[in-house]
This record gives sequence, C-alpha cells and structure tokens, in this order.
Amino acid sequence: MNNDEYEVDGSLRIPRALCDENAFFRYLPHLSIREQLCWALRTETILRLAKIKGRLGVLSAEKSSEDEEEDYIYSRVLKSNYLIDLYPEENNEKQPKIDTSARGHDEYDFSCKAHSQLSFVDVGIDDNFDGLTRIQIEKKKKKAGKKRPYYSYNSGEEEELACGSDSDDNECNENDKIAANRKTETDMKHIIPPTLLHFRIVLEAYTGYNLGASSTSASSYNSPDTSIPRSAIMGGAVVAALTSFQDEVVVQAFASCGIFTERGDLIDGDIYSEKKQALIKKLHTHFLYLSTHHRSVYSKGDTDIFLQASPLTQALMNIFEGHGISDDQINLIGSYIGNSGRNSICAGDFERYAEIVMGKNGKVKAPDETLFAFAASKHAASFILGTDGENDADRSWNQTNFDEVTWPRTSQFIQLDIKADLLGGLFDFDQSIAACAFDGVSVRVAPRAALSLMTNANFVTPFCLEEHRNKQRVVKYSQRGFKPFLVDPYDGRQTQNVACDAVIARKPFLPRGNCRYQSGRQQTWSGEDWDEVLGTQERKINEGEERMLCCHRLSGDRDEGKYLGETRSLYEPGDLDRRGATYMYTMKLFERSPGDAIDFFSRRFRWSAEDMILVKKVDPYLRMACQKCKQDYNLIRVVMAKYPDLLKEYDLNDDILHGQFAYSSSNCYSNNVSFEPSFYSGGVFNSTHVRNEARRALKIYAMLQSQSVFELSAYVMKHGSAEGYKKRFVFHCRYYAGSDLISTLRKAQRTVLQEPARPPIGLNPERFVETCGQCQSWLVGNIYGSKDCKSCNDLPSK
Repeated sequence: MNNDEYEVDGSLRIPRALCDENAFFRYLPHLSIREQLCWALRTETILRLAKIKGRLGVLSAEKSSEDEEEDYIYSRVLKSNYLIDLYPEENNEKQPKIDTSARGHDEYDFSCKAHSQLSFVDVGIDDNFDGLTRIQIEKKKKKAGKKRPYYSYNSGEEEELACGSDSDDNECNENDKIAANRKTETDMKHIIPPTLLHFRIVLEAYTGYNLGASSTSASSYNSPDTSIPRSAIMGGAVVAALTSFQDEVVVQAFASCGIFTERGDLIDGDIYSEKKQALIKKLHTHFLYLSTHHRSVYSKGDTDIFLQASPLTQALMNIFEGHGISDDQINLIGSYIGNSGRNSICAGDFERYAEIVMGKNGKVKAPDETLFAFAASKHAASFILGTDGENDADRSWNQTNFDEVTWPRTSQFIQLDIKADLLGGLFDFDQSIAACAFDGVSVRVAPRAALSLMTNANFVTPFCLEEHRNKQRVVKYSQRGFKPFLVDPYDGRQTQNVACDAVIARKPFLPRGNCRYQSGRQQTWSGEDWDEVLGTQERKINEGEERMLCCHRLSGDRDEGKYLGETRSLYEPGDLDRRGATYMYTMKLFERSPGDAIDFFSRRFRWSAEDMILVKKVDPYLRMACQKCKQDYNLIRVVMAKYPDLLKEYDLNDDILHGQFAYSSSNCYSNNVSFEPSFYSGGVFNSTHVRNEARRALKIYAMLQSQSVFELSAYVMKHGSAEGYKKRFVFHCRYYAGSDLISTLRKAQRTVLQEPARPPIGLNPERFVETCGQCQSWLVGNIYGSKDCKSCNDLPSK
C-alpha cells in the first residue's frame, strides 16, 4: 500500500477512501483492529450526517441514482456498498430473486456461500486491541440469605408484585461459561453459518415464524405491492443466527438432520421438507428459554423488525419535497390523519403490513389455546404470546401441554420515520455487534459489526454509556460472549484517554417489600406470621364464617353483590372482568398496617357510612380484595411511596421514564415489591415466558395496565399533578374478535402519546458525534467531550 493512501492521525493510519465493502477487505491485512474500527466509524459518521441532508441518503458512486432507486424499492432495501454482504451471489450477479417453489428458494439460498474473506482474527492471548479501553462490568454481589419457605397451603395467595426482569448471577455465570466455550477447533471453520440456507433455517427456528415468501404468499420483507413497507430483521435475532455455528448444539443438529447428501448437496424428494421442518423444530426448542433445557445464550432475546415507508409513500414524499412543501406543512397534513405527526402519513403502511404478518391469514400465528397481547407506542408495536387457560398460570391446573408447540418469539415492529430508511436505521445501532440485518434477500452488516464477528468483541462509542439502558445492552452482549471495548474514533493518541467512566456498575435493585422474614418464617408487614394468618382464616371458615370482598364491591359471592366502583380502569368494557377481577386475596397479607387497605379502598371508592359499618362487621382475617384492587393498593401505598427515594438512590431523573424502573406483576406466593431495570413496557414483553412457563393472556393484560398506572403515578409524584401527562403506550389483549395488532395501531393513532426522547431512528447521529452548543453544528473530528467549534472560534470577539 502507498503511504499517500493514508491520513496519519497521531498513532493512527486511516485510509483516505471511505470504508465500503471492497475497501474493508482490501485494507484489512494492513490495519490494526483499532485503525480498522476508527476508519469504519468515521465513514459511518459521514454517511449518517449526509442522510440528514438528503432523505434517500448517499448513493453508490458506481451507479446512477435512477438505477439505485429502482433496486432500492423493488429488491434489496439494504443494498449499499457501505454494508458487507455476508452471503454474496456467485459471480457477483445481482439479479432479483424470482419467487418459485419453496425447494427452488432453498436451492438458491444453498448456493449463496458465506463470504470467503470473513474469518476469525487472532488478537492474541491478552485481547490487545491497540489502545482501546476495555469496559469493566461489575458483578452483582451475592447476598447471603435464607431460602424462602414453601407453603403447601393454597388460598389464592400466589400473587407477587415485581418490577422488570434481569439475569441473576447464577445465570450470568452459566452464560459466560457457554459463551467462553463457543469457539472450538471445529467452530473455527465457521464464523457464520456456511450458506444462506443454513442462516435462514436458524433464523426461523429462533423467531418461531418465517416472514419470507411461501407457495401461498409473497415475502413480507419486500412485497411486490408498492403500498407495503419494506422491512428487515435487525439486531440480536440476526446476531443469534449468525453466531449459531459457534454453538455445538446447532452444529450437531445440522450434522445429523439428514437434509444433505454425502456429497454435501440437498437431498431430493418430499422427505427433504419433512427433515427440514424437524430440524427447525429441534433448533427452536434449543433457542427457547426453558428451565429444563440446555438453552442458547440468546434464549432471552426478542426480535426487532424495522419498517421503512412503502415505495408509494416515499413517492408521495418526493412529490411534497419537489413542490417545496415544508416539514411543518407535512406535519400538519399528518395531524389530520393521526397523532404521530408526519409519520401518520404512513400509518396505513403499518396497518397493511400488520394484516400480512398477523392478520387472519398472517405469517405469525398463535398456537391453539394461546392468545397474543399487543402494545403500541408512538412509532412501534410489540406482541407477546400468552395462554388462554381458565385457571391461574400454574400449569398444573391446566391439562394443556405446550411442550411441542412452535412458540412465536416476542417481537417488536419499529416504524422508521417517514424520512428515514433501513440503512440509516442499521447505522443507528450503538452496539457494533448488533449492526446486522436481514431483508429477506441478503444478510448485510456494517463493517464494525463484521469486526465484532471476527474478534468476538463488542465496540461502543462513549456516547453509548450516557444512557442507562445502553449500558444494559453492553452487559447483555457481554453475557453472550462479546468482550466490550470503548472506542473514540477521533482519539489518535497511542492509548486513547476517553473522557468517561469505562465501568458499568451493576448496582443491585433491592426488593422493597411489604412482607419480611424472621428466623426463616415469612411475616406480614405488621409482624404477624404468614402461616398463622392463613391458619386462623381457615379455622374461621371451618367454623362457618365466610370471606368477603371488601374493595370495589362488597360481597362474599363472586358473581353477585354491591359494586362500589368501576373496574374499567383496568378491564375495559367487555374485557375479562368477571374472570379476572374475582380472585380473592387476604388483606392482612398485603396491607402495610392493620386497617390500611380498608382506609385506601374507602377513599378510592367513596364508601358510604352504611358501607363502612358493613365492612367493620367482617372479621379482619376474612376481609378480601380482588386482584385488581390488590394491585392498585400495592402500587399506590407500597411501590409509589418508595419511588422518589429510588430515583435519588440510583441517580435517575427521566420525566418520560422509558422504563428506567418498571412495574409489573407476576405469579408467586408472596407479596414482595421490587424494582429492577426493564425497558419498553416494563417486564411484560419478556421472552423467557414460553410454552408451559408462559403467562396467561389475562395476566399479561393486567401487567400492561399496572405499568401504565405506574408511569402515570410516577409523573404525578414528580410534577404534582397529571397535567401535561401523555401515555407512553396503549395495549390490547386478543381475547375477542377485533382485538388485534391493527386495532392496537389504530388506538395508538387516536391517542396523544409521548414523543420519543431523541431524534428519529436513522436520522440520529447523536450517539457518534458532538454538537456545538452555540451554532448547533456537528463537531466532526472532535474527540469525545470536546466542544471546540472551529466555526465559532473563527468569529470575531465582541
């Protein structure tokens, strides 16, 4: 290489050319990992800023804009020279793939081999990355404590209020060991699955569904219908499939599946399809989070599906811009359609996509005796699968067995801004390993993602550590075997000196409970023994006394009685009220002090003097509350009473919350209340609850309501009133006809929801470059923390 091809920046040599696919592999032998990474990040910064100035972004220099636009719309929505195609077509013939038989598709995918130049990089025993900063992740300290007693007595006291979910130390250690052993001598041959077919099989097994073309339907990724959004799966799901051949279970499953001949070709006949489905089913079970199964390190992950405005909508935007219609005018047009600003213009795109994917004949289907629950925010929607049992989530009460069921993985649909595209969305991933995408035709990764795959390391910029939830992602990928490193692409010193703390403190979110333990015995808040309370209650019932609901209604009968308050704040009209609100919970076991629950409910439901006399006649051991009222009491009197102290203790101050603390409910025998970090609608959309360990759909619905009430309560506590409050999300449970993803999206359009805290995905370079506080220009070339602006410095002083 000629030295004129490089720009020297301190100790770094950076190629003058932009880091596209060809240049990446051409310079790879001549650059250190750090130089290659800084070069890739500097190129991305240039491209990201260019995308803000031009809606369609930077086009390839070798093609005209007309050719690029044609391919961009109708075939490869992620086609770009600045991404690496991991399964390039032979002879580099980029012809659109023709929909034929399923077998024809598989043969085509089988012909697309893994990129020949993608291989593991030997970084040495000490993982020396030439001056990069290793991010230290503090381990949670294990606390010595007595094991909770198990109670055989069952009176419906299984309900626990908890917040969020996170890995415990035992599981982290187990995953660390699994990840550390991923690369064996055999695995070294395959940094990624050997063919595109292998990748697609693993991806379908991971997600539990296939969005590609079939004999009866077109692809959901790049539909020939120009009114359908272009989509791509990005992030962790793609990483799980790409790194699957470093998992011995996956390698052995393919070796024994029988779909290949001894020569390595696909077998002929109908048996191929049967054996392929058997393989997918086997891998699917491996990827699910099952306590009795040797699970994958990716079993806790979800699936992120990004949607780009349809070609028809993009053509409309071109017309607007061509006629000089301003952003304010476009926003005004959108306001007549819905409450999502200019993105309301593509609301119909999202609904049409939802019909194809999750409609009556959609590609993602709920197994028998299961139901989907949906939530939608300003620009995204999520689904999770729950069971449709009559009884509680204790599967021993229900005869249905889901052991062999294909379980669609919890997923999110993210609608990009109408001016953004999938390429910009991919560049917006702050974790280098996650900048991977599959658009139904090809697997494309950013150059920094390729470096992560080749080194089993995860590279992030200092901007990433400014947010708590981004730190959690660093921890997550560290548990999956990717060593975290901090990189400042513009710091050319021999050893970079990043102006931020490269330590992630995993401070435990301790339980804040309304029950306690004394000498191994569980006690109520007031100090009474848990078992003794239940024993006294049982004795009184045997003597002929009756338990009585003393909350929003007064009755010992679950189907009759005096209603003192509406349940519609939790259960909307016609939604499961009779089935869900009537489980009875003993007040003595969850109230903070004797009589406190009665005081709370009397105020909440404005009891009359006659009502109070009736309640006081009921023995305190027999006073009961329904599930909804118990949850409301715990939220207001227990959880929210501790919330301000928690904000101070963990140094969090976020008016919009975004799940910094999440409140939800889950099944357990006690009444502890705890906080843990959890994102996007709380601990509800949790991929660990699958098959026989899944929650009931009704339970999921109640948890979403609890999270919504929690966020409102937090806002009121911080601001003194509910004035100005906007919901973060709306939700639906698919229990009756019409409660589906489309109705959830329409509900979101009718509701004034919170605006995202940062600029739109794909149009957001804040995670990679500083801005000047005076002129607001991008400070390209500045090291992290430097606010030195040449434009402002050149201005004459006043």
